[in-house]
Amino acid sequence: MSLALLLSAWVVASAATLPVAVAADQSTTNSSLSSSGGQTGSQQQVPVLAASDVPGLQTCKESFERFLMTISVADQMSNPDLLSCVGSASESCCRAIDSFVGEGSPIFGCSCHEELHEEAWDMVYDLAPVVAPSSNLAYIPVARPIVMQRIKDCRIPTPENGLCPDLSSAGASGAAAAYDASSSADPAIALQGSSIVVPNLNRTSSMMEYSAAYERTLEGFDEYGWYNPCQKLAGAKYCLASLQAPSNYMQVRYGVCVPEDSSASAIAKAIADTDPEHYAKHAPRVDCSVMDKTPLDVGGIVTASVFAFLLLLVVVSTAAKLLFPGAADSGPRRRLVSRAADCFDFCGNWHQLMAKPEMGRDLDLTSLNGFRAVSMFWVILGHTLSYIIWIGGVAYPGRLVNPNNMNMVLKQWFISIYAGAFFAVDTFFFLSGLLVAFIVSREISKAKAKRKTFLGESLFWLVYVVNRFGRLLPTFAAVLFFFWKIAPSLSSSPIWKLNWDQHSEDCSKYWWSDLFFLNNFIPEGNPADGLAPTTCVGGTWYLAVDMQLYIFVAPVVIAAWHHGLYLKPLQRFRRTAGAAVSGLLVATSIALACYTTIKRDVWLQYFGEGNFYYYYVKPWIRAPPYVLGLLLGLLFHDFTCEERGRARMEYLKTKVPSFASVGLFGLSITTLCLLVFPIATYYNTDHEIPPVTTTHSAGWSRDATVAYNTLKFFAWGVALFILVLPTCLGKLKLVTELLGGHIWSPLAKLTYGAYLIHMLYPQALLTSTDATTPYYHTANTLGMWLVFTVGSYFWAGILYLVVEAPFGNLQKLGLGLLRPGTPPSGQVKRKKTDLQSLREFESPRKNLSIGTLTPRKIELQDASNLAPSQAAQV
Repeated sequence: MSLALLLSAWVVASAATLPVAVAADQSTTNSSLSSSGGQTGSQQQVPVLAASDVPGLQTCKESFERFLMTISVADQMSNPDLLSCVGSASESCCRAIDSFVGEGSPIFGCSCHEELHEEAWDMVYDLAPVVAPSSNLAYIPVARPIVMQRIKDCRIPTPENGLCPDLSSAGASGAAAAYDASSSADPAIALQGSSIVVPNLNRTSSMMEYSAAYERTLEGFDEYGWYNPCQKLAGAKYCLASLQAPSNYMQVRYGVCVPEDSSASAIAKAIADTDPEHYAKHAPRVDCSVMDKTPLDVGGIVTASVFAFLLLLVVVSTAAKLLFPGAADSGPRRRLVSRAADCFDFCGNWHQLMAKPEMGRDLDLTSLNGFRAVSMFWVILGHTLSYIIWIGGVAYPGRLVNPNNMNMVLKQWFISIYAGAFFAVDTFFFLSGLLVAFIVSREISKAKAKRKTFLGESLFWLVYVVNRFGRLLPTFAAVLFFFWKIAPSLSSSPIWKLNWDQHSEDCSKYWWSDLFFLNNFIPEGNPADGLAPTTCVGGTWYLAVDMQLYIFVAPVVIAAWHHGLYLKPLQRFRRTAGAAVSGLLVATSIALACYTTIKRDVWLQYFGEGNFYYYYVKPWIRAPPYVLGLLLGLLFHDFTCEERGRARMEYLKTKVPSFASVGLFGLSITTLCLLVFPIATYYNTDHEIPPVTTTHSAGWSRDATVAYNTLKFFAWGVALFILVLPTCLGKLKLVTELLGGHIWSPLAKLTYGAYLIHMLYPQALLTSTDATTPYYHTANTLGMWLVFTVGSYFWAGILYLVVEAPFGNLQKLGLGLLRPGTPPSGQVKRKKTDLQSLREFESPRKNLSIGTLTPRKIELQDASNLAPSQAAQV
């Protein structure tokens, strides 16, 4: 009973350990008997307690409560022996359990009172918040079977395992004392070499082929069979049973392909007949509707109607443009309607997507397209493994996340490539900051001749913010509502319903948090481990952080650089003021990262762990790459728009030797590699439990972990700074040629849509197909990555042509009408981009004019073309 409360409080206080714990319980039930040394095993001679060794019921209750209040859950969270219980009932786990309920414990023998077990779990709900104030009580029902399985595996005396005396009769204690524990081998082991009774379900050979193996279910593993082939088999249907197999405490799922006239009650009875005594206490539940599709509700119908209307607009606009090309030359009102309709023209938006990027003579930003696209590929790669882990954890928690299977990948050097993908998001932050500073600086330069007023500056920054929301929201809303209201009705499977029902529930609670870029603050995370409830579109915390940096950080740095923070004493030193403000922001971010890492004991981020809420998704932690990007964007603006800046750029291009640029390149690549590849050494330890949810047993010291988590984002930003600067100046020809090619331009424009879609598209694929056991294999994982990447970009292309580009064009049209001097006729006049203003220069690659290189113009000034968060134009 004490162990029940202790381990339960421990589990609920640290929800991050739960996936591993649940998996380990199922996967190590059998293996633990042979791996726990002298503590467990059917061959072990375990003495039966005498009646005199068992305290009275009331005495146990009083002793238990006193003992409970002496336990420090916080201290036990760092107890390596107790932590090993998450993985299996190993020797160290059983040693920890014995220290709590063994002969030296004040509650030794109390576990023999059967009536106390139910009461103990009731006490968990009452006392866990006292023992661990941040406990998540929702996890207690999940923790219970884990705890009971460990008690069983470690041979703790309980009425169920025959190691307790018969307390109902004193005379029976002598007979019980003579009990030989070896005569009661574990039921799972006893099955070996004996015939297994399989449910009689009147199945044909094909139905048997598509059904799950019942013997694996008896061993505590979820088995689904092959539900899609079963659905296509004439005269058959698929049903899913949930049951607690004999000798196991976990509920497992057992999929069967049965004749279509079989009822759920008949299937349940057939399963119960295999062990009537056991299933009389634990009746199986059968659901034959798991393959039924969820019909569209009212919200789904409305959402589908909106998408149908948008598609109709695209078709009508495209047809009108092809059939009546001169409609824009009609009267003013008809001209405005025609211009608005042109925004949805498929051909025009396709040309906009496929247009070649323009290059400046001295400053070539086209290579940023390559940085963007490659970073997006890396993000999808990292999420490919994590989504396999997540969806596979839903389907096969026992197989997927048990320590043995996790170590197959976690202890390999290439885990760094998967786990280090979070740095790709920091590349997005860097690029977003760079383009925001560069574009806004151009707008400020155009307005310098005008007299600055409070109202004018206020309107400038108001448009700056509103324009950003206008660029992001239509595409974001389209993805959010599609996967919330329509996607759950598109397919079906046992895992599909489980996953998408939960997704719909999360969306109904937090859709507004996603759309208004608050999901890195709402919902609030658990103070104990930093995990937060899932919102509607996973991964969009990045958009929230980027938006917050855009609104609260970028204007401060830009205003300091150009206006000295609007303070007269700083006007003469505005560049110094801008650099000082940037340095102060970066230093503050580093200090906060260090403080949070120490206070929250932040471990290395992967599998959605790390102290997600308090560390990973906070703007003040992720700010350094963004601020450094702002600084580089401001420098680039000076290089192209001011005489002193041009002189400095010319000096860098002509006076700095090539070997210095190559040296910077080498330093940058070395820094990036040193940040990524050592991650494998963090996970590669001899400990049984991979350190994915705690710093305990990690391959790094605590000081090393603190230093890494404090400086990694800053170091990544610095490395990108010294890599992008010479690249855009044309000093690194190889990088410019590789990342500045035309092929990257459309991929870069689709990055925003691909980022949104790639978070949910893999879930749709993984939950709709037959869930084979996802043991890790590199070729299989890379194949899925390729499928996810191609699929995400394909649907991002559709999204771009139907939603993103049309609404972006409408926004430009609206802003153009509000500006004085807007041409009264013609199609939407696309504003000259920042790179187009450099037309008079020559290309650093081909020594040709821009006009001869680019038959069509590209609007790189649009944030949607330069960062997945669409760093907005002003």
